[in-house]
Amino acid sequence: MRKRFWGVAVLALVALVVLALSTSPVGARPVVADNPAGPQGAGSSNNPKVNIQQGNLFCGADRAELPVIGFSNYHRSGNAVSVNFHLKNAMPKATYRIELWGNSCSFFAIVKTVKTNPHGVANATGSVTVPAASTRFFATALGPNGYNDTPAVTLAP
Repeated sequence: MRKRFWGVAVLALVALVVLALSTSPVGARPVVADNPAGPQGAGSSNNPKVNIQQGNLFCGADRAELPVIGFSNYHRSGNAVSVNFHLKNAMPKATYRIELWGNSCSFFAIVKTVKTNPHGVANATGSVTVPAASTRFFATALGPNGYNDTPAVTLAP
């Protein structure tokens, strides 16, 4: 009986994790390239701007309840996606690896590694070649506090 209880408990936990990773929170909307204003009210259809959400490790889901530690702009030209990543209010004097991810949760490349100043500020700019069929992208700052994703943006080739 005890083995069955633990088996059911583990199965339930796995189901909850899968559900959390496969769904967006209620009301979450990615920035869509054909929506010039974007849900966060900044950027344009070809240059969306989204917040960097501290502790967001949900593969581009918009977790508006999380603290903001900067912002990122995206631009696509053909199969190249450019990322301008601006950390502010991040951990001071910490190293962050800026990465571009896409699709449902596929790693594309490391954009750059940066170290924040004593005020938690750092900037990174880079361009990554992506598959032509990919249109959903998000960046993250992997640092001492874990992943810090942006909500996903949609960029057509």
